[in-house]
Amino acid sequence: MSSSEAALSRRSLLAAVLTAAALAGGCFQPLYSDATISTVGGSSVKTALRGIEVPEIKGLIGHYFRNELVYELDGSGDPDAARTSKLEAAVSESVEVVTVDYASARADSAVLVATITWKLTQNGTNKVLASGTNSVRVPYERSSQRFATVRAARGAQVSAAKNLATIVKGQIAADITS
Repeated sequence: MSSSEAALSRRSLLAAVLTAAALAGGCFQPLYSDATISTVGGSSVKTALRGIEVPEIKGLIGHYFRNELVYELDGSGDPDAARTSKLEAAVSESVEVVTVDYASARADSAVLVATITWKLTQNGTNKVLASGTNSVRVPYERSSQRFATVRAARGAQVSAAKNLATIVKGQIAADITS
């Protein structure tokens, strides 16, 4: 095969790849676009996300998760807004000790494992629109000073709640698209 034939085959391959990419480009649509229609009332995904009611959730992580999720879904937390669906959630947490200082027999670091089980139901019909279980792991340092350890653990809980809210929002948005 001569070099001109190889260049011609590379050009034809490149042209085929670019043509396929151009044809497939029309198939993709941004998730949070106004044109993306949800299965909740035929509205846009952004409108459907604004219509989710998030009641109080027990526990510190549940509290921070709810606040962060309300902010990510709507931003306003307006109690008078029309709510078309409701998110029910339960949070659990555990701590895993990662390293131990053998001289003092104290844990040097730990990992907070936060798990949320949630279900999104449509108001009125109680039809399940989306559900899931998500977990995050957040490491933090432990100290011989008690207050420092408590504060680090609290920071890990807040970080876990924010991460869970972001994950759940994305999963809900993906699940309610038609």
